[in-house]
Amino acid sequence: MSTSPYLGKAQRGFPFTVGEAADRVRCHDWHAGPLGHPDGWPLALRHATSLMLASPESMYLVWGDELVFLFNDAYSPILGPRLEQAMGAPLRTLWADAWDAVKGPVEQALAGGSSRYVDMPVRMNRYGVEEETWWTFSFSPIHREDGSIGGVFCVTREVTQAIVAQRRLAHENERLIALFEKSPMFMAFLSGPEHRVELANPRYAEMVGNRPVIGQRLADAIPEVIDQGYLPLLDQVYRSGETYIGTEVTYDPVAADGGTAEPRKLDIVFQPVKDEAGQSIGVFVQGLDVTSQVALQRRLRRSEARHRQIMDSAMDYAIFAMDLEGRITLWNEGARHTLGWTEAEMLGQTPERFYLEKDRRAGRFQHGMKVALAEGGLSGERPLLRKTGETFWAQGALTLLRDEEGTAIGFVIVLRDRTLERAAVDALAASERRLGALVAASSQVLYALSADWRERRQILRQGDTAQLLPPDWNWREAFVHPDDRAMVDAAIAEADRQKKPFEIQHRTPLRNGSHRWVLMRVVPMLDADGAVSEWFGTATDITGKREAEERLQQLTVTLEERVRERSAELLMTEEKLRQSQKMEAVGQLTGGIAHDFNNLLTSVSMGLELLEMRVAQGRIDDLGRYVEMARSGADRAAALTQRLLAFSRRQTLAPTGVVVEQMVLGMMEIITRSLGPSIAISTAFDDGGAAVQVDGPQLENALLNLCINARDAMPDGGTLAISSHAVELAGTDAAALELPAGPYVRLSVRDSGTGMEADVVAKVFEPFFTTKPIGQGTGLGLSMIYGFTRQSGGQVQVDSRPMQGTTMHLYLPRMAEGTQAPADPAAAVAEKEVRRGPMRTVLLVEDETAVRVLVSEVLVSAGYRVIEASEGPPALDVLRSVEPIDLLLTDVGLTGPLNGRQVADAGRQCRPGLPVMFITGYAASAAVGAGHMEAGMEVLAKPFSAAELVRRADALLSRSEDAPRSPRPTAG
Repeated sequence: MSTSPYLGKAQRGFPFTVGEAADRVRCHDWHAGPLGHPDGWPLALRHATSLMLASPESMYLVWGDELVFLFNDAYSPILGPRLEQAMGAPLRTLWADAWDAVKGPVEQALAGGSSRYVDMPVRMNRYGVEEETWWTFSFSPIHREDGSIGGVFCVTREVTQAIVAQRRLAHENERLIALFEKSPMFMAFLSGPEHRVELANPRYAEMVGNRPVIGQRLADAIPEVIDQGYLPLLDQVYRSGETYIGTEVTYDPVAADGGTAEPRKLDIVFQPVKDEAGQSIGVFVQGLDVTSQVALQRRLRRSEARHRQIMDSAMDYAIFAMDLEGRITLWNEGARHTLGWTEAEMLGQTPERFYLEKDRRAGRFQHGMKVALAEGGLSGERPLLRKTGETFWAQGALTLLRDEEGTAIGFVIVLRDRTLERAAVDALAASERRLGALVAASSQVLYALSADWRERRQILRQGDTAQLLPPDWNWREAFVHPDDRAMVDAAIAEADRQKKPFEIQHRTPLRNGSHRWVLMRVVPMLDADGAVSEWFGTATDITGKREAEERLQQLTVTLEERVRERSAELLMTEEKLRQSQKMEAVGQLTGGIAHDFNNLLTSVSMGLELLEMRVAQGRIDDLGRYVEMARSGADRAAALTQRLLAFSRRQTLAPTGVVVEQMVLGMMEIITRSLGPSIAISTAFDDGGAAVQVDGPQLENALLNLCINARDAMPDGGTLAISSHAVELAGTDAAALELPAGPYVRLSVRDSGTGMEADVVAKVFEPFFTTKPIGQGTGLGLSMIYGFTRQSGGQVQVDSRPMQGTTMHLYLPRMAEGTQAPADPAAAVAEKEVRRGPMRTVLLVEDETAVRVLVSEVLVSAGYRVIEASEGPPALDVLRSVEPIDLLLTDVGLTGPLNGRQVADAGRQCRPGLPVMFITGYAASAAVGAGHMEAGMEVLAKPFSAAELVRRADALLSRSEDAPRSPRPTAG
């Protein structure tokens, strides 16, 4: 018998293939459907079925109008739960959920067309849950023998897993790209030995100044990497295949203008990238800009050093820290001063070292740590040992330290030597015991009072105290001193309110005019309802106790004085010396000022006397010489007055916008001449050309004085550096300088001279303090600089160390960015002729008759109409009238009820925008408004020249000419 498989196929009948799908065709009841038995099927259907069943590819076909469904074994897994009823079922019913997706291609194939779809999405419900699937399939028509189309043949393949995998991969790629692009680290990929930039994220672009680098060699795109040593490192990583890690390396980027920008600190990693063969194909660069972190660490270190210095300055307190095992990790100078051991001797030790032997045996320190760990801290007072073996009483507090998350990390102990205070307390306690015994042995008066304090009932009245209470018991008037009655009445009212006992000490007057001290104690008796039914009290003579307490207090003061006695003697000697130097400096100052003023007054008075004589004689040919002599003396007197006002910090300032760099460069010639050839001068400006709001001439004078002081500190020559920096002060920095937060320019003068001790630095701004020999300085220079700077809204800071030089910092308020420093007013007026219209009217308010007459004549001579007033009220009457007023010229310090600023403010109420010029010979800042003047207001300091008065008036009116004229008040 033959075993050929084909023979077996012939025996099975149509279809002749093997497999589950073929068995389903053979076993299906086709008679019940539209196709009938397979023996009667059209030849085209039988051939297509045989081809499909024999194919390893996933296929199905549909036949006839009902679209009867047939499939092969490769398609079976796609059917899922539909497998059992799928063979011979109508396609529309079998795949109802996917019919919309395949309807078009099926109808197209039935019409004779073919179609193919790749990765087409189809939503279907194969396992009871709707799912998204993807398919690649083709539809082809199946022709009968007569050429008509009987069905559709479909070759299909599910690609859902591939599509999902592709999408997942694409999502991962997108995520990686997003991480690459948004990473806070800078990243780049450099390919090949030339390190050509193929990839770079935005952080990398920012770090290199956003220069175009993609596709370029690193050396061409970022040439600074060559000189800064990064290119050899990259070459080494590429050749060796070993990773390079750098921490806080320095990178100097190139600014947009080609200069060097601020250096950066970087943490970097150069990672070699290798192919399958292990050969380097490039270098992956990644890193992080840690400049701010490095700066923060430096600030933290400085802050820690400052805090340590503050802690060490607490010499009266022993402060030390411990870990959780009790080992000491920090020991301040106060601990060394109190206990005797140095920090080096105590680090790693425990405080048991200075505990008494009995406390060590009792484990008192370990017990204290347990209590502090459980409750957060504890305090107390007990005897301890010094390094010398001496016992002393210490009051201390043990506090638990925690980190930011609240975890315990250690302890801190603060101790204070209480030996002297303890002795005083013991003495006080002994005294109180003695006084208690004395009081207990003394006689007392016992009494009862009604609830309203009016009626009294005697209980016990004997001894000396009894004599203090009169028989009539009118105790408020007779028993309480008049000065103490209000206090006693208040105590009684409070006792009534709270229904609680009280005691009070008061004086009791005696008939001889003296008084005794009495301790009054009163307790309430409450009824069943809680109301006061009666008061019981005692009166005790405590005059002796009060006197004893006063003596004890005096004893305590005496003890403290003895402790400070030695220091006081030394301080007294030093103070006497300083006072002697001050008085000598004051004598030199007053003598010098008197000498200078006598010389100046001589030149003024004699010049005017000669001028009067020559006029009387009719000799007018050489009068100019005497006029110049008087004018020169007056100018010198004005300059001397300004220096005195600067010393007193009450000078009139005219703040304008001053560009520090321009001012310093303009003064270099005079500074160089003043310092001499033995001192080298350098300048550095890092303020961006910012302007400061100060009086320009005063700032120049201050800078010149600082340079001269620096010269005196360098008798053998040296270097002087002048620099300026723009700074922003906020928080503790502003508070430390006693300045409001905001922008400032710091003008610094640094010398390489002898420097100063800390105690000298603390006194440099005191008037008359000087380190120069007697006769070579009065000690006013730095005081005047300090006064001018503070009056300008700034601050002065000194940084000096012995033999390390001195740096003086002037912090000056910076003008807002975009604000231009105004040009010199004189130059501005000189550049253009002042526009003159009709005659302008000036309201002049001045209480000095001579000054008012002279100013009026000058203005009238310059073409102005002048209305005069000697006080504020008459001037206000003019301002409120219909009189045309173009300029208000007023003295600040007027006599009468109104000052100049009040007149100006009231005048602007009825004439908005009225130009105002204040004139003053004293401190204008307070009266005018401390620098807060409105637009169109100016200050002119006395003395001033006639030309300066006219120029300033013309300039003020010229600037306000384009603005609307102030309206005149209407009559009525």
